[in-house]
Amino acid sequence: MNHTNPSTSKATKGLSMLLGLVVLGSSLSAMTGCRGDRTDKPPRRFFPDMDYQPKLKPQSETEFFVDGKSNRDLVEGTIPFGTTTHDTSGLENTEWANKIVADRARMLKDDETFYFGLVAGSSNTETPQYVDRMPMPVTKELILEGQEQFNIYCSACHGYDGLGGSSGTVGRLWSIAPANLAGDQRFIDRSQDSAKDGYLFHVIREGLYTPDGQIRMPSYKHAVNQEEAWAIVAYLRVLQAAQNVDPSTVDQSLLGEQPAQPATESANDGGEG
Repeated sequence: MNHTNPSTSKATKGLSMLLGLVVLGSSLSAMTGCRGDRTDKPPRRFFPDMDYQPKLKPQSETEFFVDGKSNRDLVEGTIPFGTTTHDTSGLENTEWANKIVADRARMLKDDETFYFGLVAGSSNTETPQYVDRMPMPVTKELILEGQEQFNIYCSACHGYDGLGGSSGTVGRLWSIAPANLAGDQRFIDRSQDSAKDGYLFHVIREGLYTPDGQIRMPSYKHAVNQEEAWAIVAYLRVLQAAQNVDPSTVDQSLLGEQPAQPATESANDGGEG
């Protein structure tokens, strides 16, 4: 039968405690020296290198950059914006601020009506709704802008008069005649989705596809921005209204200078009827 020596047990326990204190002391010593000086007076800075880290202060000089400026110019193509908008009402020169506000709006595209032609709040629904009227005032300048863009990008297929079919130089070569945007009630009667301003805007920007995915009209968002697309819609309304106007009743002085248009070729020159 074995017996434990009391004196040996006490010595073992004392040695264990001593080793524990040594380890604890070493740990505390290492901690106090890892991140700089410590103090028991507030504010207590547990990570002083985070509080006093090197940084560039606005409008101060620096030797790091060749031009010596701490304030850096924006990288080309970047758009600064935050959670709040700029208040330009109290600024004497608002040109720079207005550009930032406009760039921020283009980046965020919060306005579903202006940027997508949709009724606000309907983009996340199963059936997005197109706006009936464009979200900007129709002015002479807007219509003229639309005429210019239409003549550049749309007339080749739909013709300068917007009547489609064989009116366009390229459109007459298609197996399916381009739509008659100026005379077809599908694009005039606003009770139909296809005649709403938002729908026409959407097709200009996103293109048109058949239910099985076949392309009917390519997207032109690479060529016309949102403002220009709305301008084209405004000009389309002018072409539609002009279909029922007797030219002899129009005061020619009100029309202004009209762009030269190529002579209309015969529909029998290999085009669709």
